[in-house]
Amino acid sequence: MNPTLMKTIVILTDQLHKIGGINSLIPLKANFWVEQKKYAVHIITTEQENNLPLYNFNPKVKLHDIGIDYDRTQSYFGKKNFPKVLKNIRALQKLLDKLDPNLLIIANHIPVTLFFPLLRTKAKVLKEYHFTQYFRSKRKLTLFKRFEKYVESQLDFQVVLNEEEKTFYTSSKVVHIPNPIPFSKLEQPQFGEREKVAIAAGRISPVKRFDVLLRIWSDFKKNDTEWKLEIYGEGLNSDVESLKNQMVSLGVADSVKILDRVNNLPEVMGNKGMYLMTSAEECFPMVLLEAQATGLPIISFDCPTGPRNIIESGKNGLLVEMDNQKSFVKAITLLANDENQRLNLATEGFRTVQRYLLTNVMDVWENKIIKQSP
Repeated sequence: MNPTLMKTIVILTDQLHKIGGINSLIPLKANFWVEQKKYAVHIITTEQENNLPLYNFNPKVKLHDIGIDYDRTQSYFGKKNFPKVLKNIRALQKLLDKLDPNLLIIANHIPVTLFFPLLRTKAKVLKEYHFTQYFRSKRKLTLFKRFEKYVESQLDFQVVLNEEEKTFYTSSKVVHIPNPIPFSKLEQPQFGEREKVAIAAGRISPVKRFDVLLRIWSDFKKNDTEWKLEIYGEGLNSDVESLKNQMVSLGVADSVKILDRVNNLPEVMGNKGMYLMTSAEECFPMVLLEAQATGLPIISFDCPTGPRNIIESGKNGLLVEMDNQKSFVKAITLLANDENQRLNLATEGFRTVQRYLLTNVMDVWENKIIKQSP
């Protein structure tokens, strides 16, 4: 490649050592850019705390931690964190002066989201929105929200994950780029003869509503003796213990396992029977794409806004009216007792997920973002 065409991309995030969709996406894109495009990619974290990254990076991707270590239990404008914001600005500016990037990506909602206009850089600045704006769009426009909107107006690009999310913005800088699945090509999965095991995955926190899933599972098990449920994730010890206690109180401890996070979830999915999602909100859940890519039929609540932008109900998955637990039980019962239906949904899901192949999505990044950066 002509050296004059070399791009330098800097990605900003808080840490790379915890499970989560953003942490799986950052290495996916960074590795592609250094391997396929020969770009220089640097990732700057504020609180890696000497931990190794959870996912693998190409050695050419350079990792930098500036050790700000925010207290996540307090406001960034509080007494404990605000001095750290000033330290963050100074340390980040020093690195940017050295790296001289063409594109600066704010990968999640971190303090730099609010202070990036203070940075001196020639780079185009891009913010990724991995959370839905559905609820925010319905709130009263407070003074702080006006401040946020002003700061957002200084961005060069705002990347959202589905077309519906674009309707929550008035800016002309909003670009729709979906998350990619971690494959450039998909091998045909084994659709039939799978374990009678339903799975769910994600951080164990209130937004994922695994407590709701357990109540649904308890109702389903009243008329089932074969199926098991596995929940993969990590969270606060108190949240995990609460779920385990709920399993016992609901009488489903013999059919449910809560397992540690895994970084090879697609491999795990390859032998399971169905995927269940009961989240309160999901902007564009990678886990659903991974399920479809591995031949796993999906049942999900129609929460704002991601699942309905991935699933065409009855064709490549099943969408259930939000919070209608009885309907969710019926959907599980339907798939548990109808292998042909599971096969049909899985086959169509595998077909439709091809649009999210890594090379296809990264072509969109190239055309809509990279080529527009200096």
